Amino acid sequence: MSEEDGDKTPQTTTNNNNTTTDAERKITLLFQAVGSAPILKKRKFKINATSSFNEVIFFLRDKLLKITNPSQSLFLYCGQAFCPNPDDFVGDLFDHFGSNDMLVINYSLKIAWG
Repeated sequence: MSEEDGDKTPQTTTNNNNTTTDAERKITLLFQAVGSAPILKKRKFKINATSSFNEVIFFLRDKLLKITNPSQSLFLYCGQAFCPNPDDFVGDLFDHFGSNDMLVINYSLKIAWG
């Protein structure tokens, strides 16, 4: 997962055949804190569309809880409604629930929705 530069680079890339594959596609994730969850200094990150949501969970857990409390519960939500399955692909979640060229992931230390 890489940090968002802030520039307006395209979300997808094309090869010589003018087709885009999921392996080349990058998805922008926007992390939003809910309740008393700590706020990230940098909230936008990019990840490959073929990555599983489990990678997002590990990434955010490492960013937020590694220093403060590694055994703390962390809940991630998509669409302010449901917790995606760790086996779901980020690209599939983006295709169904993405808006404004990014996938919004809400996170909380306590159960917030669903």
